[in-house]
Amino acid sequence: MSLLSVNFMGLPLKNPIIAAAGPWCRDAAAMQKAIDAGAAAVVTETITLEKSHMVSPRVFYRDGEVYNTTLYSTMSLEDVEQEAERLKKKDAFLICNIRGTTPSELRYLGNRMQRLGADALELCCFTPIGTKLEDISIRPEEVGEMVRSVTSAVEIPVMVRLPHHAALNPAFARQIAQNGARAISAIESLEGINGVDIETGRCTMAAIGGCTGAHLRPLSLAATAVLHQLADCEIAAMCGVESWQSIVEFLMLGATVVQMGSAIMLNGYGYITETLQKLEHWMQERGYRDLSAVRGKALSSLSPFEKLPDWLLHADAALPCDGTCPDGCQERCRCACLYGAIFCKNGKIAVDPDACTGCGLCVSVCPKKIFTIG
Repeated sequence: MSLLSVNFMGLPLKNPIIAAAGPWCRDAAAMQKAIDAGAAAVVTETITLEKSHMVSPRVFYRDGEVYNTTLYSTMSLEDVEQEAERLKKKDAFLICNIRGTTPSELRYLGNRMQRLGADALELCCFTPIGTKLEDISIRPEEVGEMVRSVTSAVEIPVMVRLPHHAALNPAFARQIAQNGARAISAIESLEGINGVDIETGRCTMAAIGGCTGAHLRPLSLAATAVLHQLADCEIAAMCGVESWQSIVEFLMLGATVVQMGSAIMLNGYGYITETLQKLEHWMQERGYRDLSAVRGKALSSLSPFEKLPDWLLHADAALPCDGTCPDGCQERCRCACLYGAIFCKNGKIAVDPDACTGCGLCVSVCPKKIFTIG
């Protein structure tokens, strides 16, 4: 067994990286590139009974943020089956992402994907763009019915992809686990527009798209931690999986695997190989024998808000500073202190302990890291 191997939904994965559903897995050739680069599993673009039409332009980028107005796969079911036959899975696994508007549609798609050789299914009950399934976003029992219709009809494992609001709702996690799903993937991309051209008064996108990127990782990290507490099933973290460091973060908050998507599109399939090498090197350096030693390690440092200790800490300037930041910003910490506790005295930054309330913002904003709190 290798250092990075992990068992997920009963599938013996060689590492924790799964290529997520998206244009980087649009057909056999694309999925093959992900497999050849080292992905332990690949997820197809969302498969529906009727293929989606091609939109152009449909992918947008800005400052690390990716916006995508691709809805579903543009292939017919017959095309999907032909592509599956071309795929050489080797030691990787094929996960088919399916979406239907009714339980019977999902059941039909699940059976058909199982017959073509899928090793697992991912149910796409939610979507950030396009027609929404009526009431499903606010009725966990509707999701439970969708899940049960598939898990009762197939023999391969099933996971369910959730958006942020559902991942934080105990009722959704309970319905998914009770109705036979083995895992939850979260979070789904969020609805977003990448901006408005204020000179022309026009949106830079023609429609709202699914937004993902490193800026959403805090939401995904929170969802991972919450799901680890709520869900009686495994977690595939997604949205904001941008580096080997972010993979470690997700694992330390309880994820079993991660799904990487836009990072592949922006950096190429070789980025999977590079990320795996760096992840393995880090684990070897730290003396970790396997991923189980990493998983959930950070959870003990989290507390519910109601249980946070009720004592007053104070910030202190532990290192001397003349108020000149590396990027040219003068006294950034002083301007950010809402309580007026940070000031410049005799050309040096200082903290007034009587005014400081211990909010801790100065520790985060200071590029020189001169502040401590305790």
